Amino acid sequence: MIPYIAQPQFHAMGMTFYAFGLLAATAFLVGWWAIVRRAHRLGLDRGKVERLTFNMLGWGFCGSHVLYLVLFQRADLARHPWRLLNPLDGIYSFGGIVSGVLAVIWFAHRYKFTRLQLWRYLDVVGFVFPFCWTIARTGCALAHDHVGAASTSWIAVRFPSGPHLDLGLIEALFTAGVALCFLLLDRRTWPAPFFFGLSLFGSGLFRLWLDTLQSSPATTDRLFGWGSAALGCSMLMLAWRHRERLSNGS
Repeated sequence: MIPYIAQPQFHAMGMTFYAFGLLAATAFLVGWWAIVRRAHRLGLDRGKVERLTFNMLGWGFCGSHVLYLVLFQRADLARHPWRLLNPLDGIYSFGGIVSGVLAVIWFAHRYKFTRLQLWRYLDVVGFVFPFCWTIARTGCALAHDHVGAASTSWIAVRFPSGPHLDLGLIEALFTAGVALCFLLLDRRTWPAPFFFGLSLFGSGLFRLWLDTLQSSPATTDRLFGWGSAALGCSMLMLAWRHRERLSNGS
């Protein structure tokens, strides 16, 4: 069983910095750098990619906050609507993913991406996603903000209130494994949007399983899990059907 470790923190300039916030910010910066670098290497216009990535990350973060309040804090939000103005007042990961994907589709049209360029960009995002998500979920694991069901399993954490599964830790380990698999798969050329589809499909199925480890399974998580898996499957089918044309760039 894993021992409980309080979230690391340090003080500077009269403020307290927590591991979760630092790792979340690191995940954003790594994501920005990796997406722009990989997209440019694949021949996409760097300027357009930078603007699109900025909008994806920005609107994704805002969407994660808004959907968190709307889905899980409706009663309090009705009494204190100004909570919407504080982006640090709670986030929902699936809300960020949905908002980010919608932002990509909208701004890809605005920046005049062709359909093939859009598939390639989404594929870059899909490839980079597990690397960034591993960093972000490590922050969740250190903050212990996703406590699961009581368990005496070897992977359970010995919380002060008793041993429980730490869902943030389990997801961080899973996405780290996915990132390693993507590095191995990247040794050969795959038609876009292969990595985007595989990332969504795998994440959706994993979250459906992870939901069974919660003390109280969430209907919202199951809906997003099935939606992610379905969209990922459709992207994989698209990559398979157009593998020759997309690979050749025609």
